[in-house]
Amino acid sequence: MDAAEHTWSPLLKPLLPADDEVLLALATLDLSGPRIQQLSDTLSPDEIDRADRFATEELHNRWVACRGLLRELLGALLGAAPERLRFLYGSHGKPLVDPDSVPAQQEPRLTFNVSHSRDHALFALARGREVGVDLESIRERNSDGVADRFFTPDESAALRALDDESERRRAFFSLWSAKEAFIKATGLGLSQSLASFGFELARVSVPGARERAPGLVPVQLRWHRDDPRASESWRVHALAPNDEFAAALVTAGNPRTLSLRVWNAARALPLPETNTGATIL
Repeated sequence: MDAAEHTWSPLLKPLLPADDEVLLALATLDLSGPRIQQLSDTLSPDEIDRADRFATEELHNRWVACRGLLRELLGALLGAAPERLRFLYGSHGKPLVDPDSVPAQQEPRLTFNVSHSRDHALFALARGREVGVDLESIRERNSDGVADRFFTPDESAALRALDDESERRRAFFSLWSAKEAFIKATGLGLSQSLASFGFELARVSVPGARERAPGLVPVQLRWHRDDPRASESWRVHALAPNDEFAAALVTAGNPRTLSLRVWNAARALPLPETNTGATIL
């Protein structure tokens, strides 16, 4: 797979990803009032209760949009009404679709993960392989101090070696998103320290980057304190949704295809009559 050839194109008709494919869909969360209400109507009572805990209407609506869009996308892929989907959760909170809530369980089973930052969400979907995804808004922060606290010494030193502050900030958030994506993919969450595993960093072109020089990004897992074979099992894929965000996907094994899609979420997705397992065109 030549990652540099991948660009973000419109999400048109959702079909289940192929066995060797990961589908990534980027969507805005700032939607119209009627669209937010439409998505809210698909949520479960506990999801509505969680949304109501947010302090502002903006945060409330963005969370409703993210959760509702997840339901809508999964429903379109699995041929189920979004409001009928139920979720099961692993010991550290990683969700999966309850097979009893869909008309027929697809094999290999559909796996997914989602991340949202500010006004965007990134959805990752695959078949029969675990995935983790993280999206981070690139913003001002004390990246050197955070890196020293949460990253490995080699990772922190690689970031400090970048003289350009803008480049260092982008590299920091690329690495941060890879760390978050890894703990989500493994299903262990924050039960494992971000410094308990380390990535190799290299200056390479990133899938989705347009007219940008190669940047310093994580390219592979080098070691894991508690799993000496982790580097053989997991792959990291740095992503560039746009100039304002950094992102990373971590997968079990190495998929042949990353399908990068931009989802115009202002309108509801249609429910397909059949799913053939073909990739999105």
